[in-house]
Amino acid sequence: MATGYNQPGAKRQKVREPRVDNDHFQGIDKMEYNNMASLADTSAYRYYSSSERVHSRPMEDWLKYSVSYTQFRNNGYDSHGKPHHTWDDGSNTVDNYKRCIKAFFDFCTKLGVKYWTAFDTDLVPMTDSWEENRVSWDDISEYVQDLMQRYHIKMLWLSPDLHSHPRYNSGAFTGHDATTYTQAATQIKKCLEMSQRLNAECFLLWPYKEGYNAIFQSDVAREIKLFAKLLKMTAEYKDRLNYRCQLLIMPYYNCHFSRNNGWLWQHRNRRENELVNMYMWDVTSCLYFLKNNNLDRFYKVCTLPGHHMFMANVYNMLGGVVITSDVDQYDSKSFTLMMKCVLDQGAPPPGGVILKLRARECSPREMLALHAKYVDAVAKALRLASALASEQTFSKHLQQRYSTFYSGFGSRLVTSDVTMEECEDYYKRNHQSAQNDSSKYEQLDVMFQRFLDTCDHI
Repeated sequence: MATGYNQPGAKRQKVREPRVDNDHFQGIDKMEYNNMASLADTSAYRYYSSSERVHSRPMEDWLKYSVSYTQFRNNGYDSHGKPHHTWDDGSNTVDNYKRCIKAFFDFCTKLGVKYWTAFDTDLVPMTDSWEENRVSWDDISEYVQDLMQRYHIKMLWLSPDLHSHPRYNSGAFTGHDATTYTQAATQIKKCLEMSQRLNAECFLLWPYKEGYNAIFQSDVAREIKLFAKLLKMTAEYKDRLNYRCQLLIMPYYNCHFSRNNGWLWQHRNRRENELVNMYMWDVTSCLYFLKNNNLDRFYKVCTLPGHHMFMANVYNMLGGVVITSDVDQYDSKSFTLMMKCVLDQGAPPPGGVILKLRARECSPREMLALHAKYVDAVAKALRLASALASEQTFSKHLQQRYSTFYSGFGSRLVTSDVTMEECEDYYKRNHQSAQNDSSKYEQLDVMFQRFLDTCDHI
């Protein structure tokens, strides 16, 4: 029987931290909705009104924003690893970690976001001593629970950091050493227990370094089998803990957004053949991996906006949307299509909209402004997508374009079994009447852009 933190154990006296209510963002107003705010008023949302109902749900339900604590910590350091902010003294101590977490909760409160995400190494200073790490986890988790209760902020997901430790350079799930593999499994186990203790709604795995360098030195079949086995063990241990959360997985790939060309692959420091060697280099490879190993019933996929998100949605595997600083927040068209995908699904993904943003300048006001502009951009897109859902022009075109599949033999192609002989017979009788109509892409693209332009008053 697995032992989790929901099991009774020996009582120990709790040592409460002295309650410190200093606001690390003092002097900065909380972001509020004001659609009449002036251009110079950057402390107000023009489009995001958390309680306003859009498409039969409050906006905060559809969007379910979460802020990345990982990026919050990264935004606080310069290129030499020195901290910028007064709440961080750069030490690897529990007290310093607590101050940083407290500052982060102040930040989320100013932003008006109710969820947060983190990796386990963000919360606890890891050492080589297992017992010391356990004591630190207990101390930090109590502190975080108290903050979440006071600030009314929930944890969306906690994730084990399986890429920073030097042992994981050759992979955590797919490394060549059994001790490294068991280290990863032990870290996942502990992180799952902490996730349950903090009542996180999801649990994320990010296979960042899983792949092979050269086929002549890698047993790929063995590595993939071990990869699937650890994913399955994670799901089984979650069930033994009686922990009801959604397991998420985030495929690894590098890309950026171009205003003119849409999503482009950006290989940066990796050549294309090296990127392909990753076992989960895009959503499609991830979905096939999960399906082939009978893991698709446990996991859903977190992905960037665009094609990968649409494909995950088609297979009912969309777990969350990750917004990075590389995404162009001025591109209303792409954001609107993203939110239309969410509306078409009928419910928000369990992982919501994850804000994983890197600020150019690390001052508190700049960090707040960075997050606020993406919150507003996606909220505007939600309003546009809701208006688009009620616009008949595009839905009528879609229905007309696929009209031959709604009745007669075309409907049988969709809903029932059809033989090749029947297809041939139907073609012989109807090939002269086959239509080759234009898709009207350019016309509809102009109409779509005009629709976005004229809806600016939403």
